Amino acid sequence: MIENTKLTALVASRICHDMVEPMSAIIQGLEMIKSGDGKTDPDALSLLDNGVGKAWAKLEFFRFAMAGAVAEGDSSIEEGKAVAEKLYSVLKPELVWTVPNVAMPRPAVRVIVNLLLIANECLPRGGKVEITAGKYGDGGEVIVTATGPRAKLREATGAALRGEGEELSGHTIQPTLTGLLARQGGVELSARESEEKVELIARSAAFKL
Repeated sequence: MIENTKLTALVASRICHDMVEPMSAIIQGLEMIKSGDGKTDPDALSLLDNGVGKAWAKLEFFRFAMAGAVAEGDSSIEEGKAVAEKLYSVLKPELVWTVPNVAMPRPAVRVIVNLLLIANECLPRGGKVEITAGKYGDGGEVIVTATGPRAKLREATGAALRGEGEELSGHTIQPTLTGLLARQGGVELSARESEEKVELIARSAAFKL
């Protein structure tokens, strides 16, 4: 069992890591405006716009996927669509949302949205992330497929999803929480890899198409 203090510290570390890039862009844009001659600098405004957009999208994601992970009740996968699309608007890969409106418990929606962030991290050179669903046994499965050059699931990330990671860090806390949330909610996670493709699969009897 992860101590609450350590868990909180690692979550904070991960959020801070992800916020460095957009905050740097905001600071650089502000510095350019301050050092200017009072005229509007298009490059400074572009940096500010880019930084604010990325910061807001990432904060919305972390609030939904991590801070909101304790929420209970019935929901559907559509609850996570807006935050996913906003996140991917500032990431390299293209998000293709072709999944039907699968009914599922609210914690499972957080699992799926977290898988979308993991899929992005499987694509160092960009590509496409597609989310689909289908029947599986008495329930259903949701598949998040990352396709692109050098697509690969990090070994540490896969271990964290399975609950087998030995050392927790800011880099593995998000897949660790995803795996914990999945196991607590009766969601089975697995992964398949092939050339330039990674499939992250979530299955549950509670998924209703």
